[in-house]
Amino acid sequence: EPRWKPPVEGETMGVMTYQEYAKENFGEELPGDFLDEYYTGGRVPSWEDNRRHRWGVQKLAAVVAAGRAVGIEPIKQVYPLEPRIALDHKALAKIGSDGFRYFGPMDIRYASNGFYGASLVERRMEGQRPQDMLAMLMTDSVFGAHLQQDASGQFQVDLRGLAKYAPIPGYAKLGGRAAFRLEGGLLRTVELEYNDTVYDNFTDPEVDAAYARNVRKGWRMAEAAFIASLLSMTNLVMHVKDLHLEIASAFQAVTVDAFAQRPKHPVRRLLDAFISRSVQATNDNMRLLFDFHAADFSLAPLPYQEQLKLIDDFIRAEPRNLADMDMERYGRLRHMDPEFSTKEAVVNSSSWGWRWHYRALTVQKLLVAYVDCFLGAEGLDAAAVEADSYLKDWWQRMIYHLPSLRRATEENPDWAEVELERASLVRAVSTIMLWVSWIHEDVGHSAAAYVWNPLYTPMCVPEDGVGVPLLSWAFNAMAYRGFVFLHRSTLLEEAPSFWFDGNADSRQCFEDFQEALRGLGESDVAFSECEKDGFYSCVGRVETAVSS
Repeated sequence: EPRWKPPVEGETMGVMTYQEYAKENFGEELPGDFLDEYYTGGRVPSWEDNRRHRWGVQKLAAVVAAGRAVGIEPIKQVYPLEPRIALDHKALAKIGSDGFRYFGPMDIRYASNGFYGASLVERRMEGQRPQDMLAMLMTDSVFGAHLQQDASGQFQVDLRGLAKYAPIPGYAKLGGRAAFRLEGGLLRTVELEYNDTVYDNFTDPEVDAAYARNVRKGWRMAEAAFIASLLSMTNLVMHVKDLHLEIASAFQAVTVDAFAQRPKHPVRRLLDAFISRSVQATNDNMRLLFDFHAADFSLAPLPYQEQLKLIDDFIRAEPRNLADMDMERYGRLRHMDPEFSTKEAVVNSSSWGWRWHYRALTVQKLLVAYVDCFLGAEGLDAAAVEADSYLKDWWQRMIYHLPSLRRATEENPDWAEVELERASLVRAVSTIMLWVSWIHEDVGHSAAAYVWNPLYTPMCVPEDGVGVPLLSWAFNAMAYRGFVFLHRSTLLEEAPSFWFDGNADSRQCFEDFQEALRGLGESDVAFSECEKDGFYSCVGRVETAVSS
């Protein structure tokens, strides 16, 4: 069957809150105030294939229900810390892949980037003296999204607020703080704080001797717990909260419903690639994570109730503003020098480059150009945008149902106005496109480099620092393997004709965007170092939407 099918005129998805969806489909309310304030779609549209996806979730539901019927909570079977595995990547990879016949641990197939995380870390660290894995990860991986620069010129990541959430019994609590400075074009860790202890000496022979015996202690324990905290922020906050729960599902449901009577509207066609399957993926993920409790371990070493509490707390304390998710503003708000986010800084060994932000900023500029070009090709100049009743209705629905966009109109009207105008449309749409496609790939499928690498980037650290608990590792490996065992639509594949409705100029806009993106993958090291050779997916494998 074709990957893309055109929307059906008159068909809607029905916008509802997550709590309404949970009560209607799970037969229960879930804890979390935000579930009454964030929105999703009530049904999967008929033009999206959902048969196998639905079948898989139904099988899991039957297993969970059978266990609960006899007093067994399935996820609790993964809680025991014993047995444990040594800090041995080959053994861990074998355990995580044996018996799965669809692709091997090193295969780059479907949405899997392979078990290359450990070897990648080792290659990046080869010859580096002194070795500083954390600083390398902050430079070269998505962890860099959490960096901020202070007035003294040091870089900081402060996650101490995570320490208040009770971990799964036997696992180290989250939290910590790290400080970095630039030395000769490299980022260097100068201080680690964890569990009220500050470390600034990273050459302790006693700590190294314990690590050789598969035990993390001292600064190595602090580093591992801090990396687990970075992963929790990336998985739980950026990936699940920001993208799936707040933006992607509402973006699809509102767009489908607002243009239901005019599915060939230019903006509806423009957005089609970037809304595909988002409700399907998010609603099922919500059930897996918070109804079946698979969030335990797979998102963070916290019980799912603590995770929902964390999400609630972050929404109240640090609410998202879509204007601040614009990469131009994102860097400024973190007091980062714009020179860090340039190709020259990334490729020049004598300077430091903020690779994650440079990549995102570069792609955002391509998306801005694409949106502007497409609107122009469709005759949507400033006057046409302001006169389009369907478009204005869609914009008001978006403001109502996307808290981050609503906040942008309230706090940054120069970036997004309540009354729709063309510049606001271009900024908001290109920013959402960037996050649901490019950044979702960074925090989602590219996470293979971390999830399958408990040696250097552990998601769940035992409180005593000894080895890798087999059950939680195997659960995470299998859960993630299941998440990536799917076909998905990518930015560089051939576009369906209905996106352009016979308009050759609109198609050319998209093909120009594709050609520019493809060129980055061929000629820019920040993009070409990928999968086997980097912490990101290659450009040809980045999906168009939050579809998984």
